[in-house]
Amino acid sequence: MKTTTLNPVQRALACAGVTVVMLTSAAVHAQQHLDGPGQVSPLIVGGNPANTADWPFFTQLLSRYGSSPFCGASYIGGGYVLTAAHCVDGSSASSLNVKVAGFSSGGSDGDRIGVSQVYVHPNFASVSTGYDVALLKLARLPNQGQAVTMAQGSIGQYANNGDLLTVAGLGRLSEGGSSPSTLYEVDVPLVSDSVCRQSGGSYNNVGATQFCAGYSQGQKDACQGDSGGPIVINSGGQRVQLGIVSWGIGCARPNNYGVYADVADLRSWIDGITGGSGTPTVSLSYTENESLGNFTLGETQQHTFTITNTGSSAVTFNTVSLSSAGVASTVVKAQDSCSAATLPANQSCSVGVEFGASAAGSLGVTLDFSVEQSPRQYSAAISANAVDGGSVCKGNWDANTIYYRRDQVTYNGYRYQARWWTQGDVPSESGPWGVWRRIGSDPACQ
Repeated sequence: MKTTTLNPVQRALACAGVTVVMLTSAAVHAQQHLDGPGQVSPLIVGGNPANTADWPFFTQLLSRYGSSPFCGASYIGGGYVLTAAHCVDGSSASSLNVKVAGFSSGGSDGDRIGVSQVYVHPNFASVSTGYDVALLKLARLPNQGQAVTMAQGSIGQYANNGDLLTVAGLGRLSEGGSSPSTLYEVDVPLVSDSVCRQSGGSYNNVGATQFCAGYSQGQKDACQGDSGGPIVINSGGQRVQLGIVSWGIGCARPNNYGVYADVADLRSWIDGITGGSGTPTVSLSYTENESLGNFTLGETQQHTFTITNTGSSAVTFNTVSLSSAGVASTVVKAQDSCSAATLPANQSCSVGVEFGASAAGSLGVTLDFSVEQSPRQYSAAISANAVDGGSVCKGNWDANTIYYRRDQVTYNGYRYQARWWTQGDVPSESGPWGVWRRIGSDPACQ
């Protein structure tokens, strides 16, 4: 395919529907942070070196003969890589390479593979109008790295506004600054569409196939060159990709949030290309570790472990067992809808436990379980402290009071916020999808 005569910066802007004009370097940074083959300016602002063991799916996009990445991506299994449409729109497969599990810029790590086919979402026109997603079919399966779990259904099944998401990339540590040699990551909170649109301009179009993340004061962000890379959340002990780095105004500027293509919303198109090959065999969501705070010695505590099948296929439980530690005593499985059960996709089961304490001190209860479809052994743990009756910090929650959305209470050393109307639901028993969301410690109990 014949290439244009635009330089790389102009070409990326043109692909995104931004008017191409002659710009100085400073003016380029003022535009939407966009990337394409030959434009080497990756950036994670306000982040830290990543633990590469957490990112086995991270993938670099390179030109066929290049050594430095121009965009990020993620390996989703079945020989497919997921990235942003504006990174590869107009590029031929033969002009592209990827490096799966490549964590250094220009390094020899990772598995470098050619691309056999490029798929750009048919509704993609510019980054500001959404559908900024593309798939690359690899010339062969990688021999390094692992596939990422992709979100499905809706982003609301995985995160609430204000929850921290993590985005990774290679490159500059400040706008126009120097680039690190290895992968960096940064945590940014999910922002509602309505708040994001308040920034005006292109942000007015955010919605449907996009979501925003970042801080109103700026300081932390993804930016140029990070385009196409994954933004993830830790869900039930595994990282789930919620989005694809798409665009933003500048880098970590106040009230200019990062915008991401919404993977869950775009899953039907992704699965239509891959035939579902990117869907992991097993995807279970549960709370890996949870602290229940303090309770009075002599009381019986209750807790419900909830397991949700977030994959696309049913799973069957092999084993479901309980163990205890510390001063835990009389641990009883009060309710169990998981054992020997087959759990369909998008359905949940639960195991309820009751326990006490033999003395004042710390304790733990762990739920261990396995499913036929995976060799992995799963564990969900709770911890608590049994204290003498005179020293427990009960808080102001009252079982007889009606609480409404956004009402806050304190209970056993923690602050909680109601997600919807509730009465009588114990805050510490709410779980990740329940009515109460833990938002911090009770300052009165310090």
